Formats: sequence, structure tokens, C-alpha cells
Amino acid sequence: MKIVPGLLGACLLLTACSGAPPAAPPTVTVTAPTTPSTPAAADPAVLSWMDGFCSAIKGYRERTNEEAGSPKPEPGSVTEAQQALSTTLGGIAARTGEVVGKLTALPPAPVPVAEKVRQAFVAKFTRSRDRATDAKKALDKAEPGDGASQRPAADAMTLAQQDLDGTYDPVAPMAESPELMLAAATAPGCKG
Repeated sequence: MKIVPGLLGACLLLTACSGAPPAAPPTVTVTAPTTPSTPAAADPAVLSWMDGFCSAIKGYRERTNEEAGSPKPEPGSVTEAQQALSTTLGGIAARTGEVVGKLTALPPAPVPVAEKVRQAFVAKFTRSRDRATDAKKALDKAEPGDGASQRPAADAMTLAQQDLDGTYDPVAPMAESPELMLAAATAPGCKG
């Protein structure tokens, strides 16, 4: 009985060793892709300009979100409601005014479409700033407790916010320029 397992093992060993040699693996040829190994870098002047442009808009969004996220107590009177509305309009005027200052301080745009977009953004933010500023002045001149003074101020606030429609994504209007899109992809101010 002990012989049978030993013979079986020897037969298996002989069978494994006596077979034909295994076939060679097939040859595989790898061709390197024809695209460049490193992506093109953005022109430093375009990158700097685009970063400044995006940073101005990003800063506005961040401050607006921060101010909107702060809990505010409900006004207990018409006078308190006037003061709260005046504060909101003042915040809009300050934030939009800051953006106008930053956008106008940028050097001339390095690409024509960028200058066109900048001018459009400056116009929108200026209109919003002026609307909020004028409404705040009118509201602040009203008699305390004058409920009728709130409607025009609230309407102006809504319009000031609508003036900024289409400005929250500073990169989208630049899509026709590959040079600007390349800069936007690496500019820190254009991220997030």
C-alpha cells in the first residue's frame, strides 16, 4: 500500500518534467503616444491677470456667503427693520465697490476677450454698487419708523443682486480663449 502513493507521485513528477517546453509569450510592441509629456504652461502675464480677475470675484462670493451665513436677529420694530435693511445695503455697496476697485486696478488685459469681459463685469458691479448706495442713502434719510421707506429700499436691494446675475463664474465668459482657459486652470484665484 505504501508503494502505490510513492509510484503515483513519481508518475506525476515524470509527467510534469517530460512534457513539451512551454510556448514563448507573444511579443508585444508598445508605441509611445504622440502627445507631449508635459502640458503647456500658461503665459505668466496671462496667468497673473487671470488670477487677479478671478480673485476679485471669488473674494466677493466668499464675503457675501460669510455675511449671509451670520444669523441676524429678527427686527422688533419698523425702525430696527430700517436699520437692518440699511446695513444689508451698506454691505452690498461695500462688497461690490471693492470688486470694482480690484477689477479697475488690473493692468490692461493680455487677451482682447478678457478686456471685454472685465468691462462687462465692472459695469455690472458698478451698477449694483450705485443702486445699493443710493437706496441706503434714501433709506437713511427717511424718518425712523417710516414703513413706506422700506419698499423702495428692498426693491433696490433685489435689483442690486440681480445686476450681478452671470458674474459668479468669472471663467465661463472666457471660454472662447484657450489661452485664458489654460491660465484659469492653474490660477489659484480661479479655483473653488
